[in-house]
Amino acid sequence: MKKDASNSFKSEKGMEVTFEELHIRHINLLIDIKNKELNNWFLKMAIINTFDDLKIFLNNLKKNKNKCIIAIYGNEIIGYLNIFPLNKKETCLKISKPKLIINNCSLTDKQLTLGLIKKSISITDIKTSSWIINADINNIDLISTSRELGFQPLGEIILWDGFDINKSIKQNTQGYELINEFQKINKQNILKIVNFIRSNQSPLIRNILDFDQEDILKRKSSKSGALIHENSVLCSILKDINYQNEEIYTLTISRYWDNRFNTILKEFIKRFFAKAPIAFLKTYKDNFQLNTFLEECNLKDKNQEIILIRNTIVKNEYKQVNKINQSLESIFEKLNPQGNPYPSPFPLKLK
Repeated sequence: MKKDASNSFKSEKGMEVTFEELHIRHINLLIDIKNKELNNWFLKMAIINTFDDLKIFLNNLKKNKNKCIIAIYGNEIIGYLNIFPLNKKETCLKISKPKLIINNCSLTDKQLTLGLIKKSISITDIKTSSWIINADINNIDLISTSRELGFQPLGEIILWDGFDINKSIKQNTQGYELINEFQKINKQNILKIVNFIRSNQSPLIRNILDFDQEDILKRKSSKSGALIHENSVLCSILKDINYQNEEIYTLTISRYWDNRFNTILKEFIKRFFAKAPIAFLKTYKDNFQLNTFLEECNLKDKNQEIILIRNTIVKNEYKQVNKINQSLESIFEKLNPQGNPYPSPFPLKLK
């Protein structure tokens, strides 16, 4: 026999002999075996091997919490979206932007989108308390459809492109000493980084995302880490798991950023964009200081999105506006989303 590149041999007669682990799929081969004792042993081993593979499959399936919701018309899939948890506790789920493949049915695109999102929030686990959708700022249909299903605007984000950054930031050796203090995320600095991120988030976002140390560790990559100087975190950059097929990273700086560190931050950002793979930075639109700084670094506004949230915490915030001890400022701040410029819900019926 001669061996070829695969798990098989070719005999001198030219017939191929393959080598495989015995499985239930080979049941048709066992039928022809005349030896009953050997046949029983083969069947037993086929079942054992199959269940071993099934255990591996189920373990991997458990790690992969993605679910796909589809819209079916006749024998065709005409739209889909997927949902996945943003934290280990699975209290917060991300709903991807619905994709419509073809629409040859009587429903409108808006009605299909409504049906997909409605289905996705109806089959989730009992421990889920939050659902998040990111909608492009100009996607009026998705925004208004989400609002109809109880989603509230949580804020806006900007995705930054650094394609031209090397043209605007000249090499500066002044920041080299401190830039070398950029640390990858590890078990030694994770608590410090988690505390830094939490302290620079609003209480509402912190409660909704509900990240812990293990969630942050999962977001590390070749570009992720924190700039730590004299035991203090100056800024952090983490892979954003809201985006599964894109290299998007959330940039967080201290609320008490010192302008003396501008040179260091510029060098930090320059190295981020110089390193493969091509990626984009994400910031919150209300962080005016950081966004102005990124514009000065010649970063381009790639896209803007609205974060929409469906959450029991948000509802409770509105119910509590009449508490005696609340200040007028806090009351108006909590009422603010109701006066936002985003499309309001309106009746829409599925056929």
